[in-house]
Amino acid sequence: CATQAHKFFTRAAPFQPLSNLGDPLADLAMVLVVPEGGVTNYIKSIVGGTTNFAGKFLLEALSTSAKITRFAANQLNTKALPSGRKSSLPRRPRNVPRHAGDTAGHAYESVARGLREANYKIVTVPLREYQHHGAGGAARSALKGIPIGVIAPIAGASEALSYTLLGLRNQLRPDIRKEEEASLRGLQD
Repeated sequence: CATQAHKFFTRAAPFQPLSNLGDPLADLAMVLVVPEGGVTNYIKSIVGGTTNFAGKFLLEALSTSAKITRFAANQLNTKALPSGRKSSLPRRPRNVPRHAGDTAGHAYESVARGLREANYKIVTVPLREYQHHGAGGAARSALKGIPIGVIAPIAGASEALSYTLLGLRNQLRPDIRKEEEASLRGLQD
């Protein structure tokens, strides 16, 4: 157990981005501290180390942002809906997006459903209340619908952003996408 503790800490969600950036950051620091060869080799080493670090940093930023925005979308959707109602967000497609272009349909559907939910709560329900109970019922209904009218489009946009960031990450690193596809195939068999 003591020999596996480092894996537990480095793979824990809060520490994983930092542990993934450790190697490129150490390489960059070593280039800056211990110059090798002439000035040309030193500049090439700095450019290579900086590029490697920037690439890893971008990948971790995309992965972490996708996870955070998906969590936000799920939480907002859960809080916005009255108990017993199904999610206003569309289900994610079963296949992993290959690139950002693959995410357009799901992203559009997520934003559209959020806006549709807001329209229903702010316009449609108060109109029906007006027809049945007059202006007072419409005003009460509109006031009740404002929180959902604000939260639902934000939840839809968060889901769209999350899925698009996932597509961007997979476009930059197809090897990670292939691992996820293999994992999904293993779960479906």
